Amino acid sequence: MRSCLWALGLLLIAESAAAQQPGTRTPGISELEAQARADSNDATVHYALAMAYWDKKKWDAADRALHQAIQLAPNYADAWLALSELPWRRGEGYWKALKQSAGDSAVVARLYESDTRYRRAFLLNPLVELGILGKFKGPRGEGIIRTARGLVFVIQPWWTGDLARAINDFREAKYDEAYARIHKVATDPRSGGAIENAATPVLWYHGLAAAHLGRFDEAVQNFAVLTRRAIVEEEDTTRTSRDLPLSSNQYRYILATFLYLGGYYDAAIPTFRRALEFDLSLYMAHVQLARMYEQRGQIEEALAERRLALDVDQDNSDLVLDLAATLVRFQRTADAVEPLADAALANPRDARIPYLQGVVAVELRQADAAREAFSRFLAIAPSRFEAQRVEARAWLADSVR
Repeated sequence: MRSCLWALGLLLIAESAAAQQPGTRTPGISELEAQARADSNDATVHYALAMAYWDKKKWDAADRALHQAIQLAPNYADAWLALSELPWRRGEGYWKALKQSAGDSAVVARLYESDTRYRRAFLLNPLVELGILGKFKGPRGEGIIRTARGLVFVIQPWWTGDLARAINDFREAKYDEAYARIHKVATDPRSGGAIENAATPVLWYHGLAAAHLGRFDEAVQNFAVLTRRAIVEEEDTTRTSRDLPLSSNQYRYILATFLYLGGYYDAAIPTFRRALEFDLSLYMAHVQLARMYEQRGQIEEALAERRLALDVDQDNSDLVLDLAATLVRFQRTADAVEPLADAALANPRDARIPYLQGVVAVELRQADAAREAFSRFLAIAPSRFEAQRVEARAWLADSVR
């Protein structure tokens, strides 16, 4: 019983957010650097340090800290979103310098990289924290935007300022205020007076804000429209450019996720399946299906989806850990030994892995293996894992009596 509780605690840690809570004191850079040295295996600490560098415009340092975070946690959506935005926060001078030093091809490659990371963040977690998007001032009247062909000077639409202010509301997790502001824009007569007529960027952020507030019916409605728009745009062979940040199938995946989170499992499952028909590499669809099946107690279906996700990305230690945790949760403890060993090889700095190895060993009454695993856990575990550290130390103390 005790080890099962430990495993559940582990899962909570694995899914915890790293966002700074409004009203709490923000540590300074020197304090966060010291914490990153002490908790070098904690991805959330490196992310917090990156944000501190970000606020001081220390872009190279922020980039290094964000890469450290995703090295430790490959599926860290917040870090991927920040990496996608980082080149744009550097300013226009960055792009000019890049073009002068490496040419147009380097600019195009960086644009592609930024867009790929942006998409990845939302595919990893459609409810990724949007605060990073609030760390800039929106354009007024006209400005430089990114396209697949490079940087283009454009006249901004009438709603740009309001949308920028709404995005800035995300910085302090003011999703209710952001939603209200975007909803007003989306239903403005200049937008056609109805949500489904709103401009694509407005509809995108309206859906995301609604989802963050738990208004999944509205989010589903928004992303159904976005999916249809993307399909039409992709089928129009006369178009030379695309206005949508995601593909139709990526919108379909997010739509399926919001159906799932809204409790519409019977609609979510075929929508995920449809997304996988178009993109077999979309392993997060398998992850979401696995979560859904777990919640329904369908263990074999959940395990099948965990394994299918791993078939797509065999080197992703987070996916291996997910499989092992599911096995433990459903008392298939012995079957978790091998995937945990694989995860430990793939990511030896992830303290969750030896912790769960210790849980498994205790459950299987393998005292030597438990001692080795918990000792390894204590050697690398960040301070954020203090409750688990206490439990591990207590077990080790009991084992020598």
